[in-house]
Amino acid sequence: MKKLVLTSILILSMVFMLGLSASNADNQFTFPRWKNLHKLNTEVIASGSHRAWVDIYVNELAKKAYIQKWRLFPVGSIVLKPIYSDQERSETSKLTIMIKMKKGYDPDNADWWYGVYDESGMEVWYQGKIKSCITCHARAKETDYMFSESVMYTINEWE
Repeated sequence: MKKLVLTSILILSMVFMLGLSASNADNQFTFPRWKNLHKLNTEVIASGSHRAWVDIYVNELAKKAYIQKWRLFPVGSIVLKPIYSDQERSETSKLTIMIKMKKGYDPDNADWWYGVYDESGMEVWYQGKIKSCITCHARAKETDYMFSESVMYTINEWE
């Protein structure tokens, strides 16, 4: 029980530090300051699964996991991708978000929470255990449901 409380406190404190908001009871999140997260890539990335172009923004926990190529991402990791229709990033069509939840949230799928939001990060379109997200990311079980290796060549470690 003590570990569960500490994990919940960690996730909520990171959420508040980033200017995000959350309701812990039902895992409702908003991401109004998502641009304050660390942007991993310098060049826009073509995403076949999203049929679009993406950037990858992460919090400090996820940044460390990416850079150090950890096999598992720590609880509280946030990975956010703005989705663009063109390589010039002229318009953000939506945000896709993953948060590593506490152990037991979704043990069959590495305890990742998924969200799809409008470009402001305030209006949720889909959230939680999104089947289409899980199905696609299940192909990357060896890297904790993250397509880490394809990003490592364009990673921006120095910002």
